[in-house]
Amino acid sequence: MPPVTVDAPGKPKPRQTTQRTPSSRERAQRRAAASPSRNVAPVPYLAPSTGTLGAPPAPYAGGQVASGGSLGLLGNRSVMDTPFNQTSYTAELIQNQQARTIRDVLINDPSVRVIQAAGGGADGLFIRGFYYDSGDYALNGLSGIAPYYSTAANFIERVEVLKGPSAVLNGMTVGGTGVSSAGAVGGSVNLVTKHAADVDITQLTTTYASKSQFGEQIDVSRRYGEHKEWGVRLNQTYSNGNTPWNRQTDELGNVALALDYRGETVRAAVDIGYQADVLDPPLRSFSVASTAVPAPPKAGTNFQVPWAYYHPTDFFSTVKGEVDLTDWMTTYAAFGYHDSNINYAYPSPTITSLSGGLSSNPISGKETFETLAGEAGVRMNADLGPVNHAVNVGYSITDRTYNQRVLRPTPSPGTISWNLYTEPTIIAQPTFATLAANQMTNVDLWSVGVSDTMSMWDKRLQFTVGVRRQTAGSSVTDYFTPSSSRAETDTSVWTPAYAIVVKPVEHVSLYANYIEGLQTPVVVAGTFLNRGTVFPPGQTKQTEAGIKIDAGRITTTLSAFDISQPSIISVAVPGGNEQQLNGRQRNRGIELNVFGEVTPAIRLLGGVTLTHGVQEQAALASNNGKDAVGVPGVTANIGAEWDTPFVRDLTFTGRVVYTSWQYVNVANTLTIPEWTRVDLGARYTFTSPWNGKPIVVRASIENVFNKAYWASAYSSVITLGAPRTYLVSTTFNF
Repeated sequence: MPPVTVDAPGKPKPRQTTQRTPSSRERAQRRAAASPSRNVAPVPYLAPSTGTLGAPPAPYAGGQVASGGSLGLLGNRSVMDTPFNQTSYTAELIQNQQARTIRDVLINDPSVRVIQAAGGGADGLFIRGFYYDSGDYALNGLSGIAPYYSTAANFIERVEVLKGPSAVLNGMTVGGTGVSSAGAVGGSVNLVTKHAADVDITQLTTTYASKSQFGEQIDVSRRYGEHKEWGVRLNQTYSNGNTPWNRQTDELGNVALALDYRGETVRAAVDIGYQADVLDPPLRSFSVASTAVPAPPKAGTNFQVPWAYYHPTDFFSTVKGEVDLTDWMTTYAAFGYHDSNINYAYPSPTITSLSGGLSSNPISGKETFETLAGEAGVRMNADLGPVNHAVNVGYSITDRTYNQRVLRPTPSPGTISWNLYTEPTIIAQPTFATLAANQMTNVDLWSVGVSDTMSMWDKRLQFTVGVRRQTAGSSVTDYFTPSSSRAETDTSVWTPAYAIVVKPVEHVSLYANYIEGLQTPVVVAGTFLNRGTVFPPGQTKQTEAGIKIDAGRITTTLSAFDISQPSIISVAVPGGNEQQLNGRQRNRGIELNVFGEVTPAIRLLGGVTLTHGVQEQAALASNNGKDAVGVPGVTANIGAEWDTPFVRDLTFTGRVVYTSWQYVNVANTLTIPEWTRVDLGARYTFTSPWNGKPIVVRASIENVFNKAYWASAYSSVITLGAPRTYLVSTTFNF
């Protein structure tokens, strides 16, 4: 086989080793040249050079999203060469929007909605109308390694959102607790950590968030060696104080260290991080037992009892490396470890009346998650006649052990009652001494995947075929019964994927794909007659087609999708209820996305998604054909930035987020209304009189009109949206 130029994922071509991402000064000069009114450019996010292992594609025009992203088994792909709908949000966007956690980044995506309670410390999502667990977020390509419930955004370089099932590309997700999980059916999220840039970075950012949260962020980056082959980057953040919710405080801190080496034929990277959150009291979702959904309370009202708390900690690390064996073959390996612990006590209230009556049997407990993930494989790239083959053969493994111990009040049942509209400041804390759950769940996933992307005519025609043999094992040991019980399963399945990209003319890509996904084996919870039963993986199927148009500085994508998901339903049987893997939900929709620069001074980011979710096999036959719970028909986002011509280096920002009404229950008798959120902001850059380097001041208001609204519905529960929030930060460069 003759040597060829390697175009393997995550690995630079040898002839490109001297190239690098432009420095902040160079990018500033380009932006200033494009807009003569600007004499001091904002300090943008500084990407690693293209020589760093796994370096993501460069930012697209405008800097808010990237020109491509990672596709797991298929490696890094540009937007126009990706046969899926994917968006990669950059650290420049994260910093300019003052995102605290990843949920603040994903609010920009019209196909994504955060469905867990604002102020609750968790970031579970709906992607294309399907649930994506907060414990499934991938870190540097390894599923389940990111902080479990919520990830601070300060050390993240890219937030990559891939729409649709991805079991063939990334393997099966570990599935949250292993007790109930929908898996990555509607999409998946990969977080790429920051690594050292080619220029030194020393940044201090002071932060403020209403009502009185003050904090700081530190970002230090250096490269060493004759050719800057060694890199070190340290990111740290800490904030503490009162949140926009009444009577709530949040203390959040983390530290993340990234090391990397980039040699001529060997590249390696190590990431180590720790995060802790003290949230008192945490807001929770509401079950609905009334015949109608009451109006939401005044924005910022804290319905939670004062003694509730939520204290998660996370230690996480990844190690990655790759070696060029030849000019056309590279071997790679990665390993990740994540240890998560959470202590908590809170009631999750049920709405019992239209007048806002609440009732709950509170719980206290401790949960631990220990996750290990790894992958290894070989990438090959070669021309065979007129066809270029990019082949990847990889092996992956994920193991998660989940321990849960839950206590309820003594004496039982310990039910408390209060009202949605009156803050419960005098409800006494019960004594938690009655054991309600005590079990250990283990999920083992391992797979072998093969993919081949065949390209012709300078990549104008690309056909990808892939297959993965996935084996899933799951077990649960229940220590709650008088004699401990154990249930387990071990199942293997094949999942294929086919995709095509056609570029009929320059700057236009047509694509289509068929891909399958897998849901993690699910353990039936203890409230059902068949508790402890472990269901095998459920297979989801997606067909999708679309068009992408890159006009040079602005890109538009249009896609249509059809996803079918098997689901678990509760069925009445003699003696009670049991769960069965016999349901099915089908979501079909159309997505329109736009990002880039309209002019050098105006940047756009947003889109609209139309989705129709249907129950095709419901627990009750009378519900077949009714709309799926929590799937809004229309979700839309539009964000813009404007560099003002009348004040140099002043930028105004704005964003509108719209979500249409949603059904709350499977019978389609309860709904929550549509809502619209408006965010406004500005940033100003000026030269420091002390060292001549830029200082950036940012200010923004989220939910400008302080709208009170029900934000989401999921599995017969609803959540509140966040109240008006003020954000201010100042970035100093040294």
